[in-house]
Amino acid sequence: MTGPVSGQLRELLRPWADIPVGRTCPFPSYVADDGFPAEMSVKWSQGRPELRILFEALGSSRPITPASNLLAAAELTDRLAGEPMVSLDRYGKVADVFASGAGRGSLPVPVWHSLAWLPGSPPAFKIYFGLFTLAPEDRFSMVGEAMERLGMGAAWADTAARVAQATRADGVERELEFFALDLDAGERARAKIYYRNHSSSVAVLEQMASIARSHEPERARSAFRTLLGTDPEAAGTAPLTCLAYRSDAERADESTTYFRVSSFTASDAEAAARIGALMAHEGLDPGRHHTLLKAVAPQPLDRSRGLQELVSYRSRGHEGDVSVYFRFPLYPALPVQASLPSQQSRGILQEVESA
Repeated sequence: MTGPVSGQLRELLRPWADIPVGRTCPFPSYVADDGFPAEMSVKWSQGRPELRILFEALGSSRPITPASNLLAAAELTDRLAGEPMVSLDRYGKVADVFASGAGRGSLPVPVWHSLAWLPGSPPAFKIYFGLFTLAPEDRFSMVGEAMERLGMGAAWADTAARVAQATRADGVERELEFFALDLDAGERARAKIYYRNHSSSVAVLEQMASIARSHEPERARSAFRTLLGTDPEAAGTAPLTCLAYRSDAERADESTTYFRVSSFTASDAEAAARIGALMAHEGLDPGRHHTLLKAVAPQPLDRSRGLQELVSYRSRGHEGDVSVYFRFPLYPALPVQASLPSQQSRGILQEVESA
């Protein structure tokens, strides 16, 4: 990324962008496994690739605190209102739902942003609310309230019922983890809900993807097998499902499945080969991904593991897209954050189904 967009990104990341990287995180962020508060990804689809940066705004207080981060995030969101194509109208409808201290006594809900840049177009922006700090019942109530305010209550009710039914059938926890919005006033602007699937079962991922109306089961199954092989338990550690909603739909419109590719490959060389096969499956040139890897890899791919941390797949009718999420080794990995009790989550889901 060069030129005006790179300068814009530096401005968005300030003040923490000016802090020396050092040997430890000034404020460990959930954005990356090592606590670094930013992640780079590239979406490969027909046409030009899209570069994305997901980041958490860090506050100016010393020490940095969750409260100062929320203040920094709010200030950044206000600044984004002046960007081309950005609208805060839908954000304004739901911001108070996720606000710190919303009567629940939980830790503050982290707020993240992302920039997505397609060459030749102004950057697009999203905002994310981290539900992982909340008890399961609060996650469900917040998401339900937000979706009602956005006029998407029926679509959310459909999703909640389908997830509850599936959980009762197979006992697998599907954990609500993020809520996100496109900061865009266009008719195609989305609300997005992310689930962490506590299973390596490919069948669980196929069920979650099938909640979306645009899902093509045969195409997705073929894509999954290309990446994973035929082992029914090959999906790796805690894969994610993102369901996207639009205002004209009575159910989720699109689904994207995220695989932690580092959890089922021995090296970045193996990961690159699997990702290349998936790209070829979708009619995409894997050579572009390999060229990018050569430019950013800090060491030979057969000597590293985890640079390509996640790969996602989204089927969109006659074509799919593949995104690769990079994690650059800056700090020692943080301890794994323990999830809240899964039995409590299943209880909430059972209440949804019986309502």
